[in-house]
Amino acid sequence: MEDAPTVAVIGLGPAGLVALKNLREEGFHATGFDRNDHVGGLWQYSEKEQTSVMQTTTVNVSKERSCYTDFPYPDDVPSHPAATQVQQYLTDYSKHFGLEPYMRLNTAIEQITFDDEREKWVVDVKGGGKEYFDKVVVAIGGMVGKASLPVIEGVERFAGPSVHSQAFKRPADYKGKRVMVVGFSNSAADTSTQLVGIADKVYLAHRHGARVFPRRIKGVPIDHTHNLRLATFQSLIITYFPRLGEFLFDKFLKKLQDQSFNIRPEWRFEPASKVPVVSDTLVPCLEDGSITSVAGIKRIVNATEVELQDGTKVDVDAIIWCTGYKSDFSMIEPRFNPECRPQAWLDAPGSNGKSLFRLYKNVFSLEKPDSLAFMATVHITISGFKIFDLTTMAIAQVWAGKSSLPSLPDMKLAVDEHHIRLAETAKRVYNLSPGQCETGDWVAAMDELAGTGVNEYLGYGWKGWLFWLQNRKFCNLLMGGIWSPHIHRVFSTGKRKCWDGAREAIERVNESVANMRKEEKKKSG
Repeated sequence: MEDAPTVAVIGLGPAGLVALKNLREEGFHATGFDRNDHVGGLWQYSEKEQTSVMQTTTVNVSKERSCYTDFPYPDDVPSHPAATQVQQYLTDYSKHFGLEPYMRLNTAIEQITFDDEREKWVVDVKGGGKEYFDKVVVAIGGMVGKASLPVIEGVERFAGPSVHSQAFKRPADYKGKRVMVVGFSNSAADTSTQLVGIADKVYLAHRHGARVFPRRIKGVPIDHTHNLRLATFQSLIITYFPRLGEFLFDKFLKKLQDQSFNIRPEWRFEPASKVPVVSDTLVPCLEDGSITSVAGIKRIVNATEVELQDGTKVDVDAIIWCTGYKSDFSMIEPRFNPECRPQAWLDAPGSNGKSLFRLYKNVFSLEKPDSLAFMATVHITISGFKIFDLTTMAIAQVWAGKSSLPSLPDMKLAVDEHHIRLAETAKRVYNLSPGQCETGDWVAAMDELAGTGVNEYLGYGWKGWLFWLQNRKFCNLLMGGIWSPHIHRVFSTGKRKCWDGAREAIERVNESVANMRKEEKKKSG
């Protein structure tokens, strides 16, 4: 269609790549921009001081649950791919869907503004002038826009290297040093365990705990325990009894943790934050003493001495801050910057001073919902790749006029109520993500906007009962088997494009997992 709307997709990491594909699939003239010379964003290892995987990074979420909705990983890739395999997967995705002609790599964007007279978005390309678009998807600058460093008394006194984990690239640089890794997250676990056997001493300093899991339990990826039926039940409990829902979910996570590890009180895993840590090696390293768990940092005493919150003083040669990131939407014209800082949220200890997002479902701009959307601003307990795919299917359907958003007053009210809930949660939960949404509610909303049919065919209306009666075995597989991303491409609804291979892929992945379980029983039997 020659007169189809033009869309600028800013960033070609996993979010921007699937945005480009889903928008073009719906008939939009979409163009993707990225400052790097490659697609995949942080999945490409980089020596530069920018967020990227390490050379040794392995995925925490299984490939069976972390692929795009219509593009499985190759069979020869293990359930937990290495970073290089993820990067290859993203490259293959762009080739498979013919996206390369519509990508402009090595192209930095300096500013995005809105021309009220032309009613067009103005994308200021570095060294290339201004270009005009009908719509914009911002797929960078979300929750990992810029490094977040805490304010610590006396930090200027420290003489050794003091860097954010963003700059941690080569463990060998810390050979023979006493290193303090600050934080308790997946990046903190990866960083500290990577230093074992290289650094002379490794301390893991943290103010809060977490539930810690291995990647596999009983020979099967641990995330295979979370199916659609369980997710639906959790969503109902959290909707009507939020405190009880939080308690039961944490109890479920603790049970999984305790099946795998014997957690010692001196490691300070309690109280646990909302985000679990996935690591096969952290607990063994704590057990053998190659990593020492200590209290959080209170202040820096001198060039090498750190005082902890429990009064202990430790000598270290280097500090690596695994303290997360803050959003950065500085390239957006200020009136469209989605960041907001409600006082009730900032007053809650769990906010950590971060900004919230004034976006409907953490995606659609309230100022320009029909032409501006944001990615990487949603934090829920499913794979990022599936989040991005569902988000962009929904964006494409809304902008194509096939699905409708609520009225602007209703969207504003929904955002305000969401922020109130987050502020209440942040009073009792440490380090709450500003992108936190209730998983079941958010996925159901995106399924509805995207027109996937999941809510209808796997729900309790007449379509759901009819589908179950006609396809009992397959319906039970969808609900109780692997919560595969392909579920969102099974049903033909007249909206987003379904995938003819979805059913076969779902059956094949469940068969593969069943074989994994059989093999494990043979080994243990």
